[in-house]
Amino acid sequence: MAFRNTCCMLMVILGFSFQAMASEVSNEIQTLEQQIGNIAHLDNWQEQKMAAEQLLNHPQLQLKQRYALLQNMGNTAFSLGRYNDGIGYFKTLELALDEQGEPQLLFKAIKMQGVGWYYAGGFSAAKIDYERALELAKNHSPAIEVAHIQNNLGLANLKLHDLLNALSAFTEAHSLYQSHGNEQDEADIILNIASVYIRLLRYEKAETLLLKAIKLFDKLSDGRGMALAQANLGVIYTQTDRLEEARTFLQRAADYYEAANDVTFLSYEYTNLARVSIVLGEFERAEVEANFAIYYAEKSENLESMAQALHIRAQLDFVQGKIVSAIEAAQQSMEISLKLGGSLLANQSMSILALAKASQGDTAQALSIMIEYNRVRSKLLNQALFKESEKYQKQFEEGELSQELAKLKQAQQLQELKSHQQQQLIWMGGLVVIFALLASVAWYRRSLEHKAKLDLRHEVAQRTAELQKTADQLRNANQIKSQFLANISHEIRTPLTAILGYSENMLREHQHNVDLQESLEVLHRQGVHLKELISDVLDLSKIEAEQLELEMTEFNVEALLTDITDMFHHPCMEKSLELIVDHRLETPYWVCLDYVRVKQVLINLLSNAIKFTKKGHVELIAEPSEEGLLFTVSDTGIGMPASQLEKIFDYFQQGDNSITRRFGGSGLGLSLSQQLATMMGGTIRASSELHIGSCFSFWLPCQRLNASHYQSVSEQSRIGVSAMFSGEVLVAEDHDDNRVLFERILAQLGVKVESACNGREAVEKCLSSFPDLVLMDIQMPEMDGLEALKLLRQAGYEGPVYALTANVMEHEISYYLEYGFAGHLSKPIEHNKLVTVLHSELDEALDAPSHDDISIDMTDLRQSFASTLEQERYKLIDLWQDNDYDGLQYHCHKIAGAALVFGFVAIADIAKQFEQALKEKKSAQYQDLFLILCDELKVQAYSEQFDVTGV
Repeated sequence: MAFRNTCCMLMVILGFSFQAMASEVSNEIQTLEQQIGNIAHLDNWQEQKMAAEQLLNHPQLQLKQRYALLQNMGNTAFSLGRYNDGIGYFKTLELALDEQGEPQLLFKAIKMQGVGWYYAGGFSAAKIDYERALELAKNHSPAIEVAHIQNNLGLANLKLHDLLNALSAFTEAHSLYQSHGNEQDEADIILNIASVYIRLLRYEKAETLLLKAIKLFDKLSDGRGMALAQANLGVIYTQTDRLEEARTFLQRAADYYEAANDVTFLSYEYTNLARVSIVLGEFERAEVEANFAIYYAEKSENLESMAQALHIRAQLDFVQGKIVSAIEAAQQSMEISLKLGGSLLANQSMSILALAKASQGDTAQALSIMIEYNRVRSKLLNQALFKESEKYQKQFEEGELSQELAKLKQAQQLQELKSHQQQQLIWMGGLVVIFALLASVAWYRRSLEHKAKLDLRHEVAQRTAELQKTADQLRNANQIKSQFLANISHEIRTPLTAILGYSENMLREHQHNVDLQESLEVLHRQGVHLKELISDVLDLSKIEAEQLELEMTEFNVEALLTDITDMFHHPCMEKSLELIVDHRLETPYWVCLDYVRVKQVLINLLSNAIKFTKKGHVELIAEPSEEGLLFTVSDTGIGMPASQLEKIFDYFQQGDNSITRRFGGSGLGLSLSQQLATMMGGTIRASSELHIGSCFSFWLPCQRLNASHYQSVSEQSRIGVSAMFSGEVLVAEDHDDNRVLFERILAQLGVKVESACNGREAVEKCLSSFPDLVLMDIQMPEMDGLEALKLLRQAGYEGPVYALTANVMEHEISYYLEYGFAGHLSKPIEHNKLVTVLHSELDEALDAPSHDDISIDMTDLRQSFASTLEQERYKLIDLWQDNDYDGLQYHCHKIAGAALVFGFVAIADIAKQFEQALKEKKSAQYQDLFLILCDELKVQAYSEQFDVTGV
């Protein structure tokens, strides 16, 4: 009795403790639930795996959350075709469930492992997991689940050519489907049973079943089931010499899988089509179909489809007399089949191997292979008979033993039932009393907590709504401001283009009118100033809209300093200032940064220093810093007090209004420089003393490139511009003006040039002439550069193929190299890099005439491109009105590439931004970028009429 009282007290105490802990844990659980839900919104599979791994190791993750996370990750992996990853997640779920005893969830974990192995081609492993799942389903799952797992087990046995077991499993599934299934289940099982009869060579029975299945699939509008049935009919008609009917049904199935992008079944159907073409003697057609079968097998990464495709490849090579290729294909097919447990296909490949060896005169090896072929064939037949007899003997022995066990179990269960009833009555009474006490206490505390939570929840919700409304208003206002700045800046450029154009023309026409010249120079100078102000505003709006991207390039810091020195030497001389450039870096000092933006920041800092300095000097120091590079710009100018120093990085700020009146400027330079430095991961710090001078420190994080890198660059730079080469180069470029320019450049370097306007034409010309080097544009009509490269490699072309594109982002270049390109050349083509590529891939023409100065006249091509700008704008408008976003993306890429080549940088920048937005489906930016690009095309077309460079 005392023991029971103690137990009751302990349970009461535990109830209070649980109630107190529940509120503390609830927030943590809710956070974990949100994190699990957010995994599905991550961009790629690797990020999802990393996030899931972190959550699985979280100490607060509950069992149900762990089970749900493992199931979600497994299902996601299967949907992405990552079957091995999915199998791993469901295996982890099974191991976690072994100790918890949840049969339904355990059944699903084992079943899904079987599904993963089946689609990955591991049929032996799939069979083992299906058999394990079947045992669980018989005890804990409804009859329909047992039917489904029997059906899956039959499919695995069918793939392993275990036909009797496959037919047995399908028959049991069919019996269950008749009682518990629907018409879809009926059609599927009939299709599977027909597949067994095909393997048993009972073609009439199989044909009858398939025609029945087709009627059911047609009634259910099941296109996939219809395709599977048509493919099986094609196999039957192939075996019964109805070859034209076979080709018709196989082609229908292939058309469906083509539309559904099911590459695994496409490989099977092209294998079957190639088999029909071989029988008909259409070897060229069979060659194409066999190549497609291997291509789609590689794309699907399915080993069984690859084994089938290689087997038909071996047959085709053998009948065409390509004995060595036939032997290689047959051996590969046999190795894959044995790995998957498919003895029948391995045995068939063995027969081809024996014939090929005999045709080579190796009769002893051929005889040995044929003996092994017959041995394996006999073993397969005997195994089927032995399994059937063993099955019936086992059923007989199990029947006798089960009767004895049933009697013993009945007696044992009766005794256990009586004992359990007594224990249940005792505990039931105690639990009723305990739960009554707990319920009363819990109800009282819950009522108090509920009231407090309601009050708090109402207050939090009200405050959250107010904050959210304020945040939305600020966000919308900032977005409207950025859009307004971008739009109004581009609107100003149209009349500004005319102003600058006419002012420059009038300056040339009235060179001898001194009075008019002075007025025109003021007009032109103020127009240029307005242009610079608009450029700063556009850069700021791009940064705020997160549309400004960095373009990382490798350059020598010493060359940057030389460029800066040359730029500011003359302005310092005009003001009698000393320009000091202190270079404290090792030589050469190569880094990887955005050259244009680094130079832009230094120009802003030095321009300010010279502007605010009347006498003395301006100094620029470049030196290595901890994990980076430090530029210091100091002057002996007017300086500023601490109160003004705090505001210099704000928009439109110059310390005070007197600075603007005395020295001019918009006050945007330093704020733009600070934001550019932040984008590059760096900082700008300022210090100043009134009437003494100012000092600005610009720090950037970077690493000096290793010695081998800049030695290789130096070696490349020593390749003379006058070098001439011998060989043939194929240029694939869809833009006519670009293509003509590349032909001129390469022709002046001595090489024979052939060109193509799309990927398909490039493949055809490359396989007919086998050039020494291919320069391949990425985005082209009919077939893009990536697909063209893949076809070239499959067709046997092993020459170097370089990517030729305006996409110069580092991750895009890395993707091209990983895909198989030998290198990358950006548009516009840099002459030194082109010569370097030719030097590494072609031979130098030693007897060619020397050209000390190679220059390309692009005047006619630039004019040709400029004359098409209005047409390009109308084309964009048509695509926009048709909502053809794919066409817009391609057209923007085409415009960007050509604009870069011919010096229309403003057009190229906006076209690339629009292309990127379309690629990333940022629909909120579409209209603004479309209007800006159309405006820019109109401005540049107008500018060319006055011979004015882009504003």
